[in-house]
Amino acid sequence: MLSFTVTQSVAKPVYSLERCKQLVQPIRVAHYEFFGIDFPYWYSVGQAEKESLCRHSVLSSDGIGSEGFAQITYRWWKDKLQNVGIYEIKSIKNHAKAQAFINKYEYDRTFCRKLFEMYQRYNGGSLVTQELQRARSCKWEDGYRVCKRKDVCVWVTPSGCKQWRNACDINYEYSLKIFKFGQKYKTGTDSVEYPFW
Repeated sequence: MLSFTVTQSVAKPVYSLERCKQLVQPIRVAHYEFFGIDFPYWYSVGQAEKESLCRHSVLSSDGIGSEGFAQITYRWWKDKLQNVGIYEIKSIKNHAKAQAFINKYEYDRTFCRKLFEMYQRYNGGSLVTQELQRARSCKWEDGYRVCKRKDVCVWVTPSGCKQWRNACDINYEYSLKIFKFGQKYKTGTDSVEYPFW
């Protein structure tokens, strides 16, 4: 498997681990509701750390209105969430349920039934699935190898874009970081039913 060196920002608050630990129970309960008790929920805690350092009150500066610890854009998901009884995502309980629902929604559309693909779909849409199909493989490194995406601006200032990155790197690093961060919250063994890789 190809690997990236995953570094943590030096500006990362020391309190993020404590915030994430406080989210373990609601994330676990919500993911068990949508996936069953064999789901390795600790990766979704890692997802919350990756998305927001587990800060629930954060509103993204992405310009599209992503909010909360899982950085959900409610207006995009509103109809689907309301169909399953989630009418707001301001409370931690409902936000965790929305995260679990979206993860399950994306999992059900995966080609490989692997968690890395589900999380990458959550982050960047269905392109990862298309890449795995094009590679005729369910291996992360094969999807990454055939990935052909444009550069995107990742740091915008009033004077314009200050930093560009390739969208392949961003999306494939996402699952690597979730896997790494999830190890901190791991309480069991990885599921045979829900393999990460």
